[in-house]
Amino acid sequence: MQRILSDLHLYDARSRVRELEQLEPLLAGVQTLVLNGDTCEMRRGLAPAQLARLKQEFRTRVPEVVFLTGNHDPDISDTHEWFAAGGRVWVTHGDVCFDDLTPWSRHAREIRREIAAELARDPGADYVQLAVRYRIARHVARSEREVPDLVTRGWGAHLRWVWRTFFPPTQVLAMFRCWRNLPRRAAELARTQRPSAQVVVTGHVHFPGVWPVAHGLTVINTGSFFRPLGGHLVDVEDDRVLVRRIERRGKFFQAGRMVAEIHLR
Repeated sequence: MQRILSDLHLYDARSRVRELEQLEPLLAGVQTLVLNGDTCEMRRGLAPAQLARLKQEFRTRVPEVVFLTGNHDPDISDTHEWFAAGGRVWVTHGDVCFDDLTPWSRHAREIRREIAAELARDPGADYVQLAVRYRIARHVARSEREVPDLVTRGWGAHLRWVWRTFFPPTQVLAMFRCWRNLPRRAAELARTQRPSAQVVVTGHVHFPGVWPVAHGLTVINTGSFFRPLGGHLVDVEDDRVLVRRIERRGKFFQAGRMVAEIHLR
């Protein structure tokens, strides 16, 4: 079985995952685990030895682990996307679905300036192309300075997160727009650049959902391991894609109710 999880945000104070042991029910019986970006927070100087230990901990539990890059872990690997079922399932973190990568960010203007500067340095780069988007997205992620608290897990850290997330209100509006637009944007990329895809699996926006869109495409977002919305897992089994709710019982996370079953053509 191939299982896709996303946005664990390990080493981020807001993540509900404090230790890998909590995920063991989600890893049992999995042959290939795809971690679709933002597996951990790398932008506050995560030590190489700490990252190596984390990767090894996953690999001792699952025979094959694929670490895809996200905007919080741009250097976790050199792999930005993954394909299953002969290319009919396309997995990518999701930030490249948006021209400005993280439109709801407090420093969205700085992100746009950095993207423009990168394109100016390489006038021949076509920002429509995914290879260019991946390269620029990871460069921009490395340059971000305002990153979450890695250590503090008290109420003060949570209150600061609420303030930074919901004020000014324009950030909230931008977030809602991204939730609304993600299925269409992901489908457009799939149709133009990954035409064999029938299912697109994304993370990034922390809004779990399954959306059938035009031309037989289905877009899935796995949500996250943050409150309050939580997340979904995605299993690829032969010619089926199964989406289940991730539930927490006691300290452990496990597969919950079925959300969707998609039959691949």
